[in-house]
Amino acid sequence: MQIMFVRALGAIAMLVTLTGTVHAQSAGDQGSFGIERGTGKIICTGDADMAPRNDDPSYALAALWDQMFLSHTTGICSAELTPLDGGTWGISAPFAGADSQGRQADFRLYVLHDRYAWKLGSSREIVDNGRRVDLQNVFATPQFFERFCSAKAVLSVGAASHEGPTLLNHQLARKRGETISGQLRSRRGQCGEGRIPILYAINLGQHRGAAYQISDTSPQRRVFIVAAENLTLGINLQEALKQGIETQNVFKGISLNDYDLFEVESY
Repeated sequence: MQIMFVRALGAIAMLVTLTGTVHAQSAGDQGSFGIERGTGKIICTGDADMAPRNDDPSYALAALWDQMFLSHTTGICSAELTPLDGGTWGISAPFAGADSQGRQADFRLYVLHDRYAWKLGSSREIVDNGRRVDLQNVFATPQFFERFCSAKAVLSVGAASHEGPTLLNHQLARKRGETISGQLRSRRGQCGEGRIPILYAINLGQHRGAAYQISDTSPQRRVFIVAAENLTLGINLQEALKQGIETQNVFKGISLNDYDLFEVESY
């Protein structure tokens, strides 16, 4: 094992010498990452630091090591949400997926600000810090509506927190996805000719969390959708989306793998 490790370091050193400068980049072009020499600490940098680091060969060495052994893993360098429509919606870094036949799609996940959540036990009401909000206003914000119309397909995600019976939560999550799809369908005709996305609903089911782990379950009832921005003809959308979600950490704080279902239905 030690011989292999030394050989790997030697190969990296040779590559650094040949290439001069190297940086590692997380999925979605959101930042670079490396391991700080001497401490082993993982470091993340912003876009301003994406330029070659000629003055720091140790950074280049660590970054190349990450590229070789972590590939496109985003880890702690995954994207934070960027505000959209004055902070009502957040927009994540894009991510990609492929079905079992290798057909690819480009996706983007949109999430309402973390102050919003589905009302506990409801499939019709979204609350903003406990106050009921008008769903039509949420889905009609200008920037979001423009992005909605430009998508090839939009998948409304329904999810439930861990409280209550699993079977009922699965039904609740399905109805939440259908509620969002219904809101989007009512506005889809305003997109204009040739810009009408196909609508789907995703049932993620129940969050896997346990009652003793968390007291406020509103983060498990976040409101989000997935937009498919580019689709290969004949793609299995469910397979591609599931593959993309399972292999990439789209952004911090939300993992769709925390839920116990993944069912996609046309709407």
